[in-house]
Amino acid sequence: MSIEKLKQVAGDIISRITSVKGRGEEATKQALILPMLNALGYDIWNPAEVCPEYEADFAIKKAGQKEKVDLAISISNEPKIYFEVKSIDTNLDGHEGQLARYFNSTKSVTLGILTNGVEWRFFTDTGDPNVMDSQPFHIAKIEAADQGLDIMARFAKPVFSPEAIRDYATELKYTASIAKFLKEELDLKDKDPSENLIRWILKSEKMYEGIVNNNVVERFRPIAKAAITRVIRDIVRRSLIAMEEEAANQFPILPSTDEAESGVTQPFSNDETETARQIITTERELKAFEIVKGFFDASEYCRANIYDASIRKEVPTEIAYKDTTAYFGIYLNKPSWWVARIAIETKRPWISFSLDRESLLQLIPSNLQISDNPSPTDTRIYINGLDDVQKLAAVFQLAFKKAIDDRKPSNS
Repeated sequence: MSIEKLKQVAGDIISRITSVKGRGEEATKQALILPMLNALGYDIWNPAEVCPEYEADFAIKKAGQKEKVDLAISISNEPKIYFEVKSIDTNLDGHEGQLARYFNSTKSVTLGILTNGVEWRFFTDTGDPNVMDSQPFHIAKIEAADQGLDIMARFAKPVFSPEAIRDYATELKYTASIAKFLKEELDLKDKDPSENLIRWILKSEKMYEGIVNNNVVERFRPIAKAAITRVIRDIVRRSLIAMEEEAANQFPILPSTDEAESGVTQPFSNDETETARQIITTERELKAFEIVKGFFDASEYCRANIYDASIRKEVPTEIAYKDTTAYFGIYLNKPSWWVARIAIETKRPWISFSLDRESLLQLIPSNLQISDNPSPTDTRIYINGLDDVQKLAAVFQLAFKKAIDDRKPSNS
């Protein structure tokens, strides 16, 4: 799987749109959807993997015929992805109900896709397990050969991970919702703090000793506004200083004549700040995960259980990933149960493991260097590229084992 291959297929799909219009769902499926699935690494010629008109166990008769899922993708002999396919001429709004019923009826399915071949709507269960969300966590539109394909690549077979998809979807959904809520509550440029916010502040421990009634709320509105404004300014100032220091260390830039004379450095604009902090999962990061997932799938640990203290029972291990601004993390089941952290896009690429230095010295090739700065939480190995990741199979086996052993209850 590569972004270049996806770009080529996206270009082919765009060129077929005119000829597919008016020809119904089957033409849409054959000309627009199956080629994209093929580019994502799924064997479209093998009905055991990509099955059209999939007859699930829950299928019921309707108008004399059994209902069938338009497309189902199975991995390890279990259905994992269900598709509801509509013709290219169909507006997808309001067509997710049947997909949700299929999704909710099959515990192994973690991704539902509603598509007309050009627009792809991705659904999962970020709330209750096995209950499909009412809103898609991502919408991809194939309108240009190089648009949005980095997100589409996350769903490719070599890197497909239910946990990674659910984690990504949860982050997208709730980050946006929480950010909207906080903006409404804390952006006080043209308004006062809400009553709920003031009551929450005053009822915090050791804040206000009296009864918080309406008169108290009104008295504290200007006080709360001044305090919130001060805190936000301090946070923004501190963040800008940190970002400028980070940028200066990575890309030293001489100040302009005006700045040099005044001694004042202009801060980033809001748009620049947002762009600088945006997390972009690269093709090389996904390729690194593909390599590590290959190690995991070929190991005994992919069939092992891991103890989850939150529910007090063992659950099957699943490998997943989570990207951050600092590194690309690979973990088992939960982001905190990490296996490795990879920085493949930095000037000096590295991988860190939660393993002691002595263990690593016995397992890594002689041409790789371990950081001289010992850390109580991880050990960093410097690499030259993806080829070096391939050489660390034994290290990853030990990291898988440690991640599972660390979760075992103390009395076991």
